[in-house]
Formats: sequence, structure tokens, C-alpha cells
Amino acid sequence: MKAKSSTWATGGALLTAVLSSACCWLPLLLLAFGASAAGVGSFFEAYRPYLLGATAILLAGAFYTVYFRDRCCDAGDACSAPNPRIQRLNKTLLWVTTIFVIGFALFPNYIGRFLGAADTRSVPMDRNGLTEFVVDVEGMTCEACAVHTQANLKGLPGVKDAIVSYDDKKATVFGDPQVTEGIVRQAVEAAGYKAPNIATTGAEQGGADQPATAPESKSEGDSKPKPESEVRPQ
Repeated sequence: MKAKSSTWATGGALLTAVLSSACCWLPLLLLAFGASAAGVGSFFEAYRPYLLGATAILLAGAFYTVYFRDRCCDAGDACSAPNPRIQRLNKTLLWVTTIFVIGFALFPNYIGRFLGAADTRSVPMDRNGLTEFVVDVEGMTCEACAVHTQANLKGLPGVKDAIVSYDDKKATVFGDPQVTEGIVRQAVEAAGYKAPNIATTGAEQGGADQPATAPESKSEGDSKPKPESEVRPQ
């Protein structure tokens, strides 16, 4: 009975730890298979504190069951003489599971280092003629989200540089006039997040989905009225 209780508590702790980090790994997994991840990270992020709390309670219960709980059996019963091998096995499994629990619980904190943290430094370049987009990004739950979004934006045709900050929940994009607000928004949404506000500076935009075009300038000769001598009567 004691072994079963510790097994249930240990397994429950591992399950809740996995779910507590789903806000970070599940969107990446869905995007890897071409599925939409919009809203998935935010859903699990809202329940992350409760899942972590449940993980701590279940793991504490497992340790109590394995190390401190007394056996309830009469003298002379089989359970009154515990098997040392089973005890060692239960303790080993508990500590191995604890390592996995900690790894999953802290997953959002270190995954960005494995993927390569988003570079928040701008590449020195001539920004003359480039359009700058400052995008509010909603739905990012860890550094891995910023890394993935930045890669999506840098891969757009015409984009010269893209910087995504997880702390500020913002993305800054520098692109040619062919890059528009609509294109930037689609790239953010393709990564599984939302871009409700986009501020644009630099080259004028001709519309959300059209590249900017410079107004036609009239020559100096066309702007001046013709002399009366050149006007022929009809």
C-alpha cells in the first residue's frame, strides 16, 4: 500500500510538472508539426502557478510516504518486514523522478539558452530608406517564444534586422519599403502570437498590404504656366 501511494504521488508530481511547462514547450511542438499554437501558451501560463503548487504538494507527499510514513500492519505480517531491495528501488525512482520534475518545472527559465537567446542588439547598418516597425507581441511565455518569433521575422524577404524582447514583449523590425505592417503581423501570428499594435516610422507605408510608393514629382517646366505667345488659338 505504501509503495502504491508513493507511486501515485510521484507520477502525479511528474505529470503536473510537465503541464506547468506546457506554456513553453507545447506551442513549439505544435508549430513543429504545422499546427496553430495561438492562445495555447497563454492558457497554460494562466494555470502555471497552480500546477507548480500541485507539483510541490505531490512531491512532498511522495517523500513523506517513502521516508517517514509508518507501515500499518500487525506484527508477523509480511508487510512488517519490508524488502530492502524494494525500498531502495522506490527511493531511487523517487529521486530520478524529482530530477525530471525540477527539469520540467524550470523549463521556461533555461530553454532560451539551449535555443540561443534572442539577440537584443541591433546590427549596425544604414537605415536610410528603411521602415521601422515596433510591434507589441502578446502570448509569449518564455525566452524560447522570443527566439522563435525573431527567427520568423528575420526570415521575411526585405527584412534587414529584427529584435524581439521577451521582457518588454516587443519586437522591432527594420525592413525595405516592400515590408508592410500586414506582412509583419502575419509573421508574428504564424509564430503563434498576436500583434495588436504596430507603430511604424521611416519610409511611408502605402497601406497595410501594399508597398509604399513615392509620389510623382512634377518637373520645373511643367509647374510654370506657358507664355501667351506659345498658346495657339483654336
